[in-house]
Amino acid sequence: LARRAFPRSAASLAPSCAAPKYFSRAFSVAEQSQRHVIAALVVNQPGCLAEIANLFAARGYNIDSLVVGRTEVEELSRMTVVVNGTAQSVVNMKKQLEDVVYVAVVNILSSGKNAEKNYVERDLMLAKVSTAEAGSRAEVVELANLFDAKVIDVRPHQVMVQLAGTPGRIEAFLDLLKPLGITEIHRSGVIAMARSTSVTDDLGDLSTFEGATRTLLDEADDEEFDVS
Repeated sequence: LARRAFPRSAASLAPSCAAPKYFSRAFSVAEQSQRHVIAALVVNQPGCLAEIANLFAARGYNIDSLVVGRTEVEELSRMTVVVNGTAQSVVNMKKQLEDVVYVAVVNILSSGKNAEKNYVERDLMLAKVSTAEAGSRAEVVELANLFDAKVIDVRPHQVMVQLAGTPGRIEAFLDLLKPLGITEIHRSGVIAMARSTSVTDDLGDLSTFEGATRTLLDEADDEEFDVS
């Protein structure tokens, strides 16, 4: 999809460094590929996440993170997706998600000017770090204090640290821990929220959403058992 949306001819290259057309198209896509954050509200229903995951797999989207959790609305879960792609491919993804019967609303948080200032994102990381070498435990504690991380478990030859922050901050922390010997890492994935508007704004009065949810579920049942 991205390649068709952004064709590029090699004619603009100088003859001495001209590349095959397939190479120039791939290079163009790589240039315009960016990180995007998408938030969606989906109905709490078995099979919903599987259907969405199958959609991503079938379209070949490059998903960095996908997190689903409960919201203030009992019938809904919030899904946050981090994807790398062109602006057009992400718009296409939004449209395809909106076609999924379990999906109530989809917002691209990372769109528009100064998008990074319009929303907040956080990732949670747990890491085990070796402290077998003399003085290494003190280094881990010092780095943890520098990044406002927490030492949450201490063993004779390792410590476990916890850090919640932006993905970039977590990567910087891990880069400094690597020389000490990281033995295990687990990250929750990115959650994100707009600073001003809410992803639920497009739903109107949430007190009436129970009926709308029932309609969505009825549509899903009709689609599942439609044999026409």
